[in-house]
Amino acid sequence: MNERKGTLGRVALILLLGGTTVALCLLLPTPNTAPHAGVVMDLPERVGNFTGKWVGASPAEIAILPPDTQIVRREYVDMTGDRIMASIVLSGGEKRSIHKPEICLPGQGWNIRGGQVEKIVLNDGRPLEVMDLSLVRDVEVGPGDRRKLPAHYFYWFIGDQVSTPHHWKRMFLTSFDRITKNLNHRWAYVIVMSVVTEGFLPQGKNDAQTVEMLKQFTAEAGPSFIRTTSSSSGN
Repeated sequence: MNERKGTLGRVALILLLGGTTVALCLLLPTPNTAPHAGVVMDLPERVGNFTGKWVGASPAEIAILPPDTQIVRREYVDMTGDRIMASIVLSGGEKRSIHKPEICLPGQGWNIRGGQVEKIVLNDGRPLEVMDLSLVRDVEVGPGDRRKLPAHYFYWFIGDQVSTPHHWKRMFLTSFDRITKNLNHRWAYVIVMSVVTEGFLPQGKNDAQTVEMLKQFTAEAGPSFIRTTSSSSGN
């Protein structure tokens, strides 16, 4: 008898929770149908001593990403031969446009040695936190000459007047802001990357110098594409 009561009690609890969920879905307002983007889909041609040329999306990106995904990318180079790749990926209606880079980088041949948050002050005074992934891969620089090529990969996510270097926080804000603020973020995924050129170029930069170069680049370029006010457009 007691076992039957316990079973009925659990069934009643499940029904209650299910009914509560349905009620919340009915009572809460529908999230904005026009998602808010926190970026301008453009990258400056010049950043400090760097000049950038447009680079199109790769065939793999075109094949895998939803068709309403927007991508802008420039490869920057300065007179010393240093190169920086910068790109912005803006999600469309489907959220699978944005993902953790830790998922795709190994497939591109990079090994992730670790990561840490870097704090940057943009040239307009706004603070920014980015995730700095330390990478390495094998490259062949000559017949029988294989070396380890290090790199640093800055990334962060931008929503409507909010940014975070953490994928878990982006996921949390996506749900929390939809419920509490009736706000539907249209997330952008920003990348700023460069290899460590010490040992590969004359007077190449070491690890610490590469990180500092990327921080300075981000500080100068960021204000040109990170919005300061809310917008419902990604253009």
